[in-house]
Amino acid sequence: MILSDLLGWFCCQGNLADEDRHEPEALERLIRGTYTTAFTRDTTNREPLGRALADIIRRASRLMPPLWKQRVAEQYSSYLAPSTTALMHRINHTQPGVEGYETLWQTAGGFQVCLEFTYLVQNIQLSSALYYSQPWQELRSLTLNLLKAVNDLLSFRIMENPDEDIYNLLTHLRHTQGLSATQAANEVSQRIEQWATQFARAQAVLPERLAALGYEVRAQEQAMICAQALHNQWRGNIAWHLTVPRYREIRFKGQ
Repeated sequence: MILSDLLGWFCCQGNLADEDRHEPEALERLIRGTYTTAFTRDTTNREPLGRALADIIRRASRLMPPLWKQRVAEQYSSYLAPSTTALMHRINHTQPGVEGYETLWQTAGGFQVCLEFTYLVQNIQLSSALYYSQPWQELRSLTLNLLKAVNDLLSFRIMENPDEDIYNLLTHLRHTQGLSATQAANEVSQRIEQWATQFARAQAVLPERLAALGYEVRAQEQAMICAQALHNQWRGNIAWHLTVPRYREIRFKGQ
């Protein structure tokens, strides 16, 4: 129930963000107010979006250690920069350059928040030493790449004007590398295959890498359970996008 509520909440946030697409201050207030309501003791903000997320976090937090909520808060806060910078690019009719793009692109979809609920589902709280280790962060980053790239690839063609989707990777490649829509789609498809292969390899050697770094068997087992959950998540994301009717529509008429 918590996860279904989270999915519905993200849909609502996306719709509200679209309503504020010409008002940077309103969008920033919306995201910051939601953060304050959901992750602090400040109860002055009565916006429904913030109260709804606060309810989801409250129910989930009962099942996890306090540190879990702080990690979710950190990931939600990273959603502000790509949201507001994308809005400014749309207002100014500009596109971002290459430098710094990847970090903003990776967090533009909000998938980083969803990943934290993976630990809730598995009832596992990774230690700080494991959570921030290089092997785990590599798997996490690859998962975010796969979640975002698949969404970009399959949502590009359903938009009449994909240039408005600033942090769509196909849009970025068209503007920075001069690729056609077909060429950009092929490039993103190749990257998805590469990231999937890298994930499989990293998942396979995860116990060995963690053992070499001195992690105990129990920590290795927890990491492997969560790694499989990440694998299931990005594979499920692909299946969902291929099943949902909305992604079969083609509105883009350009080249």
